[in-house]
Amino acid sequence: MNKILFMNFSPNKKGNTYRIGEKLLRNKDYEVLQMVDYKISQYGQVFEDDQISEVFEKIKDADTLVIGSPVYWYTVGGLLKTFIDRLYMLDEAKILKGKKLYLFAQGSAPSKDTENAITYLATRLCYLMEMELKGVVVDSSDGGKILNTMIIE
Repeated sequence: MNKILFMNFSPNKKGNTYRIGEKLLRNKDYEVLQMVDYKISQYGQVFEDDQISEVFEKIKDADTLVIGSPVYWYTVGGLLKTFIDRLYMLDEAKILKGKKLYLFAQGSAPSKDTENAITYLATRLCYLMEMELKGVVVDSSDGGKILNTMIIE
């Protein structure tokens, strides 16, 4: 059975990103990880109360990761960017190998350049972590394009 983990990287737990993820995953069995609930230190600055190991503990049993992020300053939000930055430091990141990834980002009328940058980020992430990229959709905050084009297997 395909175990799905929806990782909401919005600082707003019940905002647009979360609502789009809920609709995208309706009729699916999935768990939600509210990333704003975890303290993840910046790359190169790891503190005692860092919780990235707890996040990896949640990820390890998932077959599919669905990552949702708001678009801030023409790219994914800081919570997601910090998480991705940290992957380079950690042996634990090896658990990502072979996992399927769907990434969606929503914001106020993102440009084509923003869409290209986020797609590139997801592509490189999957290449470096040996994950299988299943889809990337960047859309406005209503999520219509995400909901109409992204199909989670």
